[in-house]
Amino acid sequence: MKKEASVILAKCGEHQKIYGMRIEKRDNDWVRTWAFKLKEEMAEKEGFDKTNFTGSFCTDEEYPGCPYCGTKKCFVCGSCGKVSCYDGSDKVVCSWCGAGGTATNDDKLDVSGGGF
Repeated sequence: MKKEASVILAKCGEHQKIYGMRIEKRDNDWVRTWAFKLKEEMAEKEGFDKTNFTGSFCTDEEYPGCPYCGTKKCFVCGSCGKVSCYDGSDKVVCSWCGAGGTATNDDKLDVSGGGF
C-alpha cells in the first residue's frame, strides 16, 4: 500500500535556516516523521514552498526534530501560516515574518509553505 507523504517547510528561529519536514498521512492525521537541512534553491525547485496542508498534526516517536536546534516542537504562525521551531515558552515569534504572539495548543492546523 502506497503511503501518502509530503514535505513542508519550517524555519529554525535559533539559526534562521530553513529545513524540510516530512509528513505522512496516518488515519486522519499528518505525522511528522523526519526533518532534514534544506537550501532555499532546492526547496523552490522541489516546490516545497508551495505546499499547503490542513488537518491534525502530531509527531512520530522517532521524529529527530529540527536538524539545527534539535527541538521536536513547532508552531504555525497566525499571520503568515508558516512553520517555525517552538521552544515551549508562552510567547512565540515567527522565524519567517517576525510576528509575535501567545502559544496555543490546537491540533487542527492550516500549514502553508510560502516564499522565502
